[in-house]
Amino acid sequence: MGYDGVFLREGFAERLAAVTGGRGVDLVLDPVGGPIREQSLTVLAPFGRLVAYGDLGRHEQWTASVWDLWKGNRTIAGFNIGDLARRAPERIGDYLGEALRLLAAGRIRPGVTRTLPLAEAAKAHHLLETGTGRGKILLSLT
Repeated sequence: MGYDGVFLREGFAERLAAVTGGRGVDLVLDPVGGPIREQSLTVLAPFGRLVAYGDLGRHEQWTASVWDLWKGNRTIAGFNIGDLARRAPERIGDYLGEALRLLAAGRIRPGVTRTLPLAEAAKAHHLLETGTGRGKILLSLT
């Protein structure tokens, strides 16, 4: 799916250091926030980028030191689809159309790891809310 590895929350910084020989990684995609976001910044290689796109952990506001960014040649970027939809709704349609074209062409796969019947929607929500699910959960209508 375009990445070399996926590391779950617990102990990921230490595992990344070991796997990369201390170099760090070029990209961290962070939907969690809080302490995970702070640790993510420490595992970036020079010119690495941390992209924050959510706050699943519902943590208090965290701020990064400009000094740490500058000295380590690192960047932080943010992506908020809700804000984008408010400011430029036409772009959402363009992005969705492109994603659907890539999906139809087989160039991307959604990574569904579990399928549940619609009657078990509450179970799917529980897995998402507790962070005990892995990957994408699909609700089947059939």
